[in-house]
Amino acid sequence: MTFLPLRIAILECDTPMPGTRAKYGSYGGVFTSLLKSGADALSYPGLTSSSGLSLSSYDVVSAQSYPNLSEIDAILISGSKHNSFDNDPWILKLVEFTEEVLKQRRVRIIGVCFGHQIVGRAMGVRVGRSEKGWEASVTAIDLTKRGQEIFGQPSLVIPFHPILFFDAF
Repeated sequence: MTFLPLRIAILECDTPMPGTRAKYGSYGGVFTSLLKSGADALSYPGLTSSSGLSLSSYDVVSAQSYPNLSEIDAILISGSKHNSFDNDPWILKLVEFTEEVLKQRRVRIIGVCFGHQIVGRAMGVRVGRSEKGWEASVTAIDLTKRGQEIFGQPSLVIPFHPILFFDAF
């Protein structure tokens, strides 16, 4: 059986810290490593770190380059030291691109930290700095039935740091 590759575009919204940069080069390198490790751990037919996965990176800050939606299946928006609620031209362009992705149904999107704030902003959610400042914790979450099927357990414990608020209504 032949599988088409899963094509994931990584949108790089910053440069990682020096130690991370020395090891991986960029956020594209960080997420490439994580996604390849995840592909191998899944034991899914036709999907491994060496086949069935096509990863590409785009500098959305300096180069402001973006993938063609017809050439990818999913998008990952990285973290950043920048504020998702600022109106710098590159951030506005990223929000606009994310809105375009959300309006169609084929290409999936996930945001990491800054990236999930951009997804929220593109959905019309007001984001801003928390009046309580930085907060970090480990939070237990109960999974839906589908989540339990995916992760093979009833709940997960995840790192959580709500430095921003989301005001959807």
